[in-house]
Amino acid sequence: MRKENLRGVCLRLFAAAFLLLLPLFMGGAADAVPKAGTVRKDAFLSQLLAARGFETTNSVQKNAAFVLRSGIVTDAVGNLAAPAARRDVLRWAIQSLGLSAEAQILSGLDMSGLGLLFKDAKSLSPFDRACLLVAARMEPPLFKNSASNFGAAGRVSSGEAKALLAAVRQASRGLRLDLSLSPAPGMTLELHRQGVFSGIPKWRVYIDGFDEKTEAEGLREHLASQGFATEPSNPNYEWRLGSALLEDYAQARRLAALAVSRGKSARVFSSLMNSDLENQPLYWALLTIDPARYTLEPIIAPEGITALAPLSSIAKKSGVRAALNAGFFAVSGRNRGAPVGVLRIGGTLVNMPYQGRTCLGWSRDAQKAGTRAAFGEVTWSGQVRLDEGWMSIDSLNRFVKGNAVTLYNPFYGRPTPAGRQVTEVLVKAGRCVSVTEGGGTLVEPGHYVLAGYGTNAALLARLLRPGDAVRIESVFNEGDPLWGGMDNIVQAGPCLIRGGEIRIEPEGFGASVLNLRHPRSVIGLTEKGKWVLFAGDGRDAMHSVGFTLRETAEILKAKGVAYALNLDGGGSTELLAGGGLKPLNSPSEKRERPVSYGIGAKAR
Repeated sequence: MRKENLRGVCLRLFAAAFLLLLPLFMGGAADAVPKAGTVRKDAFLSQLLAARGFETTNSVQKNAAFVLRSGIVTDAVGNLAAPAARRDVLRWAIQSLGLSAEAQILSGLDMSGLGLLFKDAKSLSPFDRACLLVAARMEPPLFKNSASNFGAAGRVSSGEAKALLAAVRQASRGLRLDLSLSPAPGMTLELHRQGVFSGIPKWRVYIDGFDEKTEAEGLREHLASQGFATEPSNPNYEWRLGSALLEDYAQARRLAALAVSRGKSARVFSSLMNSDLENQPLYWALLTIDPARYTLEPIIAPEGITALAPLSSIAKKSGVRAALNAGFFAVSGRNRGAPVGVLRIGGTLVNMPYQGRTCLGWSRDAQKAGTRAAFGEVTWSGQVRLDEGWMSIDSLNRFVKGNAVTLYNPFYGRPTPAGRQVTEVLVKAGRCVSVTEGGGTLVEPGHYVLAGYGTNAALLARLLRPGDAVRIESVFNEGDPLWGGMDNIVQAGPCLIRGGEIRIEPEGFGASVLNLRHPRSVIGLTEKGKWVLFAGDGRDAMHSVGFTLRETAEILKAKGVAYALNLDGGGSTELLAGGGLKPLNSPSEKRERPVSYGIGAKAR
């Protein structure tokens, strides 16, 4: 009898000790008890909420449910009472710190040179392997590299959970990730992330793929019957449905799934909160290119300068090894538009200058030496020289109403505009080939078309006959041989750095572009004459809130950039490199925006 009482006392003492230690691994709650030596999923998620610095309750289940409902962790977890595996807690820690975008970017790149030492890392999916790499290389690290196996399916011990959560807590106060790799010979890529989102994320869903408003309205009514409110809009001549901000990530995911089930595409992304708060996330990618191994050139869609297309499509069809979106553009229809500002490609002027904004010009021969490039404003005038005199060129690859003369070259990419009062002169090798009325000419390589509109239609018809000499005079900056000799010119603005010093002039841009945080794209030259392509992400509460122009310039100056030109940013910001052209950033709209043109690096 005494032995039985002693055993009972011991058991009761052991149980009491266990209950005292349990809060170390259960977030202070005892309503979810794991098996000995392991941690349940709901218990880990509850502690993760506390480690990230968010308010918790005394219920493990409620805390875990909030983590999943808010989207702090975006995985579909399943049985919350099951033991957590190492792969689980790795992904959840990465997601809770807003590092999923970084892992997604890395998952498409060759990570073999980044020193992940776990023997079984190759057995993981590319995304999980990237999560492990981020966790091991960030400061502070979540996991340390080890020559042993990671054991993704192994259950997490309470000691491992405690160490990981302590690292998450420390990272929440100040995170930094710096990686350097080479996506192709002669290219160096730097990826940088700092800071962690400090608020509970909210979510928005965009549903795309509508040709007509009536089609969007039809799906809107169906979604309303399922309890989801959406509103149609027509950005860039494409109809879409947008949800209000949603606090329940599972509902956002369900809304997206409903849209996909109806044959549409859907995007779910976190909303932007106050981007000026301290310790907000910032991400940028910087690609340095050796001009001795690559030539840079503007790249456009195969359909011509009046088409808009995703940068990846333009880059793949252009055969380049890296690409960055380039200058600003106007939108005139669905996947239709035109550049804003001067564009010269391989010695051929494609678009006219926009007054008051900075241009970048460079030439192939000088590019090899890495010295002959110019940053500055460009002016241009064009004239048609005929035997009987001359005529001013009013526009280039763009229809102008009224009495005008327009020059169309093969970069236009489609038949010239048709109309009544138009005469077109087809020219090849400096000689008139034909004179026709009505327009609608497709300009073949080696040819160009002079189109006279209004009163100039009759004038061209009277002055020119097949066989007549026709000469185009193209004058840059009133005859400046420097700009006249540039093979390639792009225009955007403002200029950020000149001669190694930050000098930002307004150049006609508004306060939002100049002073607020946005995604940014920049092209620059280092002090050693190497090209730099920069993409800074923004408008994403969990990944990167964006950069002011000054913040962007300061980053580039610290990297040795001597000259830098701001390009089109916002939803256009996109940087690609490597075989198959892998994305090096995360576009703010979570899909590629069709753009007018980019800048590509082609192997010599």
